[in-house]
Amino acid sequence: MKFDLTKILESFNNLSDQVRYACLVALVLLIILLDVFVLALPQVSSIADINDQIKKLSDDTQEILVDRPRINVLRKILKDSNLQLRTLSNKVRPMQEVPLILSAISSFANQEGVKIDELDPEKGSQELLTSTPEGKYYALPVVIKARCGYHMFGRFLNKLENADLSFLMKDFIIQNDDKNSSAHLFSLTIKIILVNRNS
Repeated sequence: MKFDLTKILESFNNLSDQVRYACLVALVLLIILLDVFVLALPQVSSIADINDQIKKLSDDTQEILVDRPRINVLRKILKDSNLQLRTLSNKVRPMQEVPLILSAISSFANQEGVKIDELDPEKGSQELLTSTPEGKYYALPVVIKARCGYHMFGRFLNKLENADLSFLMKDFIIQNDDKNSSAHLFSLTIKIILVNRNS
């Protein structure tokens, strides 16, 4: 079917002026409606999606800016914790080193002028603390009885605390020494933390 444009134009020209204006207005309204529904509404929808994405991106950026200082603080805490863990791990000695530990305790006492009357590991009272894939951790009670002055004993305890040795102190008793008025009798039990590593 062929469209003859000249016949259409002649028919259009034969219409009254009011009908022609009405047809033009209808044509313009049709074009505007097509523009709105075909072009504008999908673009408005896309703009709304983009607006949501911009808002989400802005919120994420703000969260990152708030979290950034926290990340640095968490890194520092983690680094300090790892250093502390390594230090504590170095203080937990293997079971095989009990004679060396006792020798070190005796040496510290001699350096500070503390006379050791008894240095006795109570292997029968040894208790299992925990078991891990690396090995089993124990607390070995060691009874220490000594005689000396307060200051000497304080320096001795300080050396023990600063040594590569992890221990807990309990049953701490101080008595006057009847034989020497300037000295005291000290009795305490330290629980040395030891590990028996799995081979």
